[in-house]
Amino acid sequence: MARDNDMGGGSLVPLDLPPQHIPILRERLTTWLDGVREDLEAVDEAQRPDQAWQEARAFERLLTALATGKICLPDEAARTALEASAAAHDKESDYADVAATHDALHALLDALGGARA
Repeated sequence: MARDNDMGGGSLVPLDLPPQHIPILRERLTTWLDGVREDLEAVDEAQRPDQAWQEARAFERLLTALATGKICLPDEAARTALEASAAAHDKESDYADVAATHDALHALLDALGGARA
């Protein structure tokens, strides 16, 4: 997993999340990372693989942050990837899963600086 912030600079700060959110976030981020990696295996140059690679590295950084309890901020690429994935998840999931996962995803999004308007 990536150990640095692709965006450069930033400060390493504690990732203060409720313990019950960690396994939920780890599962969701791993699923999204696996999906991006699958997409990258079949990508052609016309499909902008650079964006998919950036998203994969962002998910790797977030997984590292969950494992270490520290996150490098700011990380706009991670915030953007998480915001888009969280919104898609909320739309496609059933209510029980959305309710449990929503709080965990948005707690992490808040740690990254929150959603942008």
